[in-house]
Amino acid sequence: MRKLNILILLAVLCTCLSCSKEELSSESIFKEAPAHDTEFDRWLQRNYVEPYNIRFEYRMPDRETSFNYWVSPPNVRESIMIAKLLKFSTIEAMIEMMASDDESVDPTLFVKNYFPKVIFLVGSFEISNTGTTNLASAENGLQINILGVNFFTVEKDAERIAGTMLHEFTHILDGIYACPSDYKEVTPDGYVGSRYTNLGNDYLQNGFVSNYARCSVAEDISETCGRMISLTDAEWEAMYASAGAEGAKCLKAKNEIIRKWLLDSYGVDVRKWNTIYHRRVSELGNMDWESLDD
Repeated sequence: MRKLNILILLAVLCTCLSCSKEELSSESIFKEAPAHDTEFDRWLQRNYVEPYNIRFEYRMPDRETSFNYWVSPPNVRESIMIAKLLKFSTIEAMIEMMASDDESVDPTLFVKNYFPKVIFLVGSFEISNTGTTNLASAENGLQINILGVNFFTVEKDAERIAGTMLHEFTHILDGIYACPSDYKEVTPDGYVGSRYTNLGNDYLQNGFVSNYARCSVAEDISETCGRMISLTDAEWEAMYASAGAEGAKCLKAKNEIIRKWLLDSYGVDVRKWNTIYHRRVSELGNMDWESLDD
């Protein structure tokens, strides 16, 4: 009887093992619903993917978001508006900046070589427990995240987002060919880390364009470079006047280092970029923000 029970048990085990082996599959049980191309998807294919190999991600797969924040996906209407804004004020501005009389030089190469391959949209802002609000971020030179998309209006936010892209793109350029180490020696004792949120408003007098620039050398470079492109000469002169002699001296030294770094490393003429940027920003009011006709 005992021998019979053992034989029955072995038979059952063999059957179970056989079934388990047959049911195992390499196919994942976690499936994403297939996305259906829309008119906007086809527009992105023509204007981002095909010419520049840039993925404009507006469906916000949660695996690419920060789990440290509660965030929401972007609205399609505002996503379209931001896609058109960045194409006109950022990507096409860079191509125009790199254009020259030498027809053998492709002016799109700067964008193709250095611009991040993913633009990732998030509907809400990321707000930390200290009250600071993240407007955008750059990741490993490959992706720029734009936050607060659902609150976007052309009148209030177009210039802010265009300027934010300059800041984040500078991080990427700094990561490829680093800004000279001379930069941090201009204001070596001015960097305070996260304590910048508790400082007064004397950042200009200390040689910085903003309090946030005092967070780190990297943020200082991006803050300064972004403003070199987005601010007018009159705005810079006003900043120099407010900074006082010593503060203005530091700001001018930083500007010169950045100007030479971009020209030597990337062939970028900051003055030319500044002129193009302001002309294009002034033309934003004439854009059709809803049409997807090329």
